[in-house]
Amino acid sequence: MAALLAGLTVPAPSRAFAATNAAPQASDLTVADNLYRAGRFAEAAVRYEAILKSDPSLVTTQNNLIHCLLFTERIDEAKAAAIKALDVQPNSGELVSAMGDVQFRLAEMPEAERSYLKAEELDPRNPSPYLGLVRIYRSYSMNRRAYDQLQRAHEIAPGNPIVERIWIGAQPASKRVAALEAYLANSNTADLQLRSYLAFLKSTAGEPPHACRLVSKVAETTAQLEPVQVGAKRVGALDLAVKLNNHNNRLVLDTGTSGIVIHRKSAERSGLTLIAEQRIAGVGDSGHQAGYVAVARRIHIGELEFQDCLVRVADSAGPPNRDGLIGSDVFHMYLIDVDLSGKTMRLSPLPQRPDETPASPALESGGETPGISEDTPESVEGEETPTESSAAKRAVDAPSWLPKDAYVAPEMANWSKVFRFGHLLLIPTNVNDSKPVMFMIDSGAFANILSTRAAQKVTQVKVDPSTQVSGMSGSVGKVYRAEKANLRFGDYSQQNDNIVALDLSSISRNAQTEVSGILGFELLGGLEMKIDYRDGLIDFIRNPKQAPKGLRQ
Repeated sequence: MAALLAGLTVPAPSRAFAATNAAPQASDLTVADNLYRAGRFAEAAVRYEAILKSDPSLVTTQNNLIHCLLFTERIDEAKAAAIKALDVQPNSGELVSAMGDVQFRLAEMPEAERSYLKAEELDPRNPSPYLGLVRIYRSYSMNRRAYDQLQRAHEIAPGNPIVERIWIGAQPASKRVAALEAYLANSNTADLQLRSYLAFLKSTAGEPPHACRLVSKVAETTAQLEPVQVGAKRVGALDLAVKLNNHNNRLVLDTGTSGIVIHRKSAERSGLTLIAEQRIAGVGDSGHQAGYVAVARRIHIGELEFQDCLVRVADSAGPPNRDGLIGSDVFHMYLIDVDLSGKTMRLSPLPQRPDETPASPALESGGETPGISEDTPESVEGEETPTESSAAKRAVDAPSWLPKDAYVAPEMANWSKVFRFGHLLLIPTNVNDSKPVMFMIDSGAFANILSTRAAQKVTQVKVDPSTQVSGMSGSVGKVYRAEKANLRFGDYSQQNDNIVALDLSSISRNAQTEVSGILGFELLGGLEMKIDYRDGLIDFIRNPKQAPKGLRQ
């Protein structure tokens, strides 16, 4: 689930009109801008295109057209429009930043970063490239660098609604209710999810923080994983024994899920306490399903015990013969060693940063909550957020609650870098002879999957009416097969024939970058994965005796 307060930079239409032909031009632009503000992007795009035919020098009109095309999923057209606009005005900071937005949506991260940095140089008072770099650096796990870019954007444009929206999400939870109320009161948005999140914050305002802190004496543990059958003879996932309030539950370990999500009946059996309603979504075409957030007094995983933990509850949460799902991001404060071939999971302390005092571990059991940005400050309730006057002091006297940049320990120097988008882990992958594209690492997916967009660029694609795919949001309407796909990621490659292809555009929209495929259990089930969420690192280890078919190193 994407963080609602960390959305794509949307430039607000604002312009000064030339004196010549001012009336008709202003009238046409006003209509187009009103459509843009109302979110009627397809109609606005038609108007902007007509205006630009007569005057291609209108920078903000070009910028708005590019974003209209992005919002209506006409991504290739958006790129063509950005190239065309920059041919006319190559030194426009606004247009260079818009090109960065296009490159980010296409998962061209190095190119996007260069565009945003250039745009900052060309127009230092435009907040858009700073917000673009916030998204870039968060995906790199460079969270302090992202926070500094966001603070700069807030200093430049404190009244900008997009800046304010993202700034709210980066504040300690104690400050969010008042800030979000003020934002919604002063905006024209009818964002029901955002208002629902405000209602959730208010309903839980009197609750304790539910920190899910470790209370056992042990610092690490090893737990056994059990196979989950998806067919008569086929293992499609592994599950983990998790005690909720001392009641046994079997939860599918899923790198593509956030937090703990369990079936309603399992929640009732485990005696969880409801605190707020919340809708939940996942793979499938049925949209959000009803659910709620509850509290577990205790959670036991292996030898570790945690207390006062949030858990999400839904009518549909994973396979019907299991109690729910547990995302690997739950263990983000640990070094996670998941040996899927050996059917074990080991949790141990992360390498200590040179300048950091070890913190007491906690679980991210509640998962991503709509409205919270990906790098919410590591705050202690009651501490103050820095103001503009403290900016010069940051480097010398940085508060401990500020997010920190990734640290690569010497023993992890050869690990692969993953890009983080909330709980999603994306790894650069080559498909046949393609340039690197982003694949999601998802141990809960039964097989490797290509997006239909990526598949159509590299191989033959056909409809497969015999295969059914479903997730937390119901069944997928159309399933396809792609003829041949050689996947190369990290130090490995695997030939895939007749690979499943699905429309992954909803995942890409939520991540705000192009997700071209999924590395699923058929591949991951024969590997050992070591994951460091804090620093955005992963290491794959091949078991020669149980290596997946066609996997080469």
